[in-house]
Amino acid sequence: MKLIEERAARNEALFREVNERIEELHERADDRTGTFVCECADDGCLERFDVPLATYEEVRNDPHLFVVAPGHELPEIERSVENGPGYVVVRKVSLIAARIAEETDPRP
Repeated sequence: MKLIEERAARNEALFREVNERIEELHERADDRTGTFVCECADDGCLERFDVPLATYEEVRNDPHLFVVAPGHELPEIERSVENGPGYVVVRKVSLIAARIAEETDPRP
């Protein structure tokens, strides 16, 4: 289980990094909403959804929070804390996943 949790957390961190770059583009364009990629554990996931930039900023202020498509939550490592139109905000509850989320936070 430990290896699965670690791999899932690293995949999610990679997608979080991609979304950081996407957010920068939306901010430059002075958008209020951005289209982001799912930050789930599935490295083959191509889901995209719109998230208000203010909501995305709130998520990024906590390294344990990620945005995923509905149904992409992994109850073994995370819990849903907010549902938006077409996305879910999840919090890492697994100690392994939480540690990796902290270590890979692009906003230390």
